[in-house]
Amino acid sequence: MKKWGILFITFLSTALSTHAQLSKKEIATAVDTIAAIIRRSYVHEDKGAQIAAAFKAAHQYGSFNTATTWKGFDSLATQLLRSISHDGHLYVRNDPATVKTLLAPPDNITKETEDDFYYGPAASEKNYGFREVRILDNNIGYIKLSEINISGKSLPVLYAAMQFVAHTRALIIDLQGNGGGGSDIGPVIESFFLKNNTPLLQMKSRNGATENIKTVSWLTQEKYTAPVFIMINNRTASAAEALAFCLQSQKRATIVGQPSAGGANMNEWFPVNEQLYVSVSVASPTLPGTTITWEQKGVQPDEVTEPGKEMEKIRAAAGSM
Repeated sequence: MKKWGILFITFLSTALSTHAQLSKKEIATAVDTIAAIIRRSYVHEDKGAQIAAAFKAAHQYGSFNTATTWKGFDSLATQLLRSISHDGHLYVRNDPATVKTLLAPPDNITKETEDDFYYGPAASEKNYGFREVRILDNNIGYIKLSEINISGKSLPVLYAAMQFVAHTRALIIDLQGNGGGGSDIGPVIESFFLKNNTPLLQMKSRNGATENIKTVSWLTQEKYTAPVFIMINNRTASAAEALAFCLQSQKRATIVGQPSAGGANMNEWFPVNEQLYVSVSVASPTLPGTTITWEQKGVQPDEVTEPGKEMEKIRAAAGSM
């Protein structure tokens, strides 16, 4: 799965055991399958080949000797892949339920079942990431987002939040600790602050194809035109970084806090066996017509503060407007 859409691939069968403890053959097969997926799918071909080779070499050196369960294997594999690649979107998960969904026949897939992140019960239980919406002193709006989860199902929540802060003199979007997520209907949040069809990003894939990401053309709700401040820290990642990056690039928001995590690449989930899937970066976003990205660099704040001092800085700036 990738958070801006899901692509399905043919299952690479892996021998599975019903025994509690993994065999050397099971581990070797899983390692080989993961390496093959990375080599074939990673967004940068040369780097993908290097990661795959190093991953297999680590197995030969005994890096998985302590793995006795698939859960233990996924922790070791994730730690190893990230140490090799420095790519937070590269990881392995032991999740049979998700693997089953990934392997479901295409004819059984609907928009509501293809991605549990957007349409599953946990999404509504988390209120689609909208943790807090309020009006601070001096008529400053505040929206706390714990994740980015925008779909047709969550639009009413987004609309309600934006309507609540519509008449404020400034708006704070708090993305601290927000690990990302995405939208399966386009960059709708960004579209509240920019003109329709504003170019935001170019998404470049392994095969050279480029997708142009623009603000949506169908949003009829009133735009928010007052100043915007976005709070970030080193745990702000992925789609949350994209929101901050795009509004900063368009000079539509002032970013306050500490540099973000640096996870720009878009990822897709691939089944490894009936127990495991691997997440692989399959596309790289940049500013249109450039090579500028926040991958492994992070979004750099316009106003760098010590942790916990972000609101003080914003209140001072808003008070001078």
